[in-house]
Amino acid sequence: MLAMTASLLASSGQAQEDRRAANKAPDYVATREYSGRPTQQETLRHHNGWLRVDRQDERRSYFQGPGRFVSLTRTPDGNRYESLHVTQAVGDDKTRPESVKTEKLQTFLGETCTIWDFVGPADPKGRRSTSFRDCITHDGIPIARGWAAKDGALMEPPDWQLTSLRRTPVSEEETSPPADLFDWRNFTGFDAQTPSLDTKTQPDFAAKMNGRIDSSGAGVRYRKRHFPWVRTDTTFANGERIIEIVNERTHAALTFRATVQGAFESLWIGEYQPGPEYVWSGAGRDAEQKDVVVERGIFLGEWCRITTDARSERRRTEWRTHDGIILKEEESGGRVANPENWTVVEWQRRPVELSEVMPPAEIFERAKWGLSR
Repeated sequence: MLAMTASLLASSGQAQEDRRAANKAPDYVATREYSGRPTQQETLRHHNGWLRVDRQDERRSYFQGPGRFVSLTRTPDGNRYESLHVTQAVGDDKTRPESVKTEKLQTFLGETCTIWDFVGPADPKGRRSTSFRDCITHDGIPIARGWAAKDGALMEPPDWQLTSLRRTPVSEEETSPPADLFDWRNFTGFDAQTPSLDTKTQPDFAAKMNGRIDSSGAGVRYRKRHFPWVRTDTTFANGERIIEIVNERTHAALTFRATVQGAFESLWIGEYQPGPEYVWSGAGRDAEQKDVVVERGIFLGEWCRITTDARSERRRTEWRTHDGIILKEEESGGRVANPENWTVVEWQRRPVELSEVMPPAEIFERAKWGLSR
């Protein structure tokens, strides 16, 4: 799987922010300041359970509603987008911290607020810990957040606190994710689609693979290349689906995930940054690094470069033809043991239309993300 998945998981904590009070709080506009250096500021707008947060540079924003989170980065001129991250809560997650109201009161910005503890799941002995706390006003506005102090209050200085707060009507439009955000053609990374002379050594192809991931069971993987674009579409019998698209020249990338029975869970667009565990094993390249083993062999009648990468905790092996078609791939190890293996059962070197490797329209349907507005 592409290493970009880690980027999706790193942002998931934001999707939980202010979930306790979001539906009860009145409309308001506020500024928020984070402690530390350099000081970071944000502008907040809240309406009918939806919170919009604009970062100080005015290029980064996120929108959060019940069980949903949408973040974006605009281009410097503000006319297009550079990145997108959408998540939707699917099912119950017992690993999330629970928010518990206490009797402790504090004062921030001249307003008295009540402490709410983030209580983690129970350990094997039934003990539960508190690391962070929120302070929430009487009408449900989170006014400060910080580490848990021993006296039941927020440790000074708070991680963040509001520096201004105005209860005032906010329009629905102000807190709705922009409509043009749900069109992949509005992202800079998917704008440059001209093929190059490299197609002579990396021709188009379409392949079907059978295999499995232990956590999901057996599945089918389809991979197509219209150089420099490669799209990998993996589906499982239980309805899970993973789509990964990457531009092998510019590193523009997209990842989409649907869970059991096809429920939309996450969508990410941005620039894929290859980590140390990623091996560029295409035509004409050799991996000459420590803990990377490169061999030659025949698989399914094709001469292949067999690359085994053991530079990270997770070990990956690929059987790749001279023109970059992966005929077999395996992964194992890591902190969460979840081995996977895939083997080609059908493949063709044939012309592939650009439309075949671009994102499918259905993954951008707002209604599927619970966004009716």
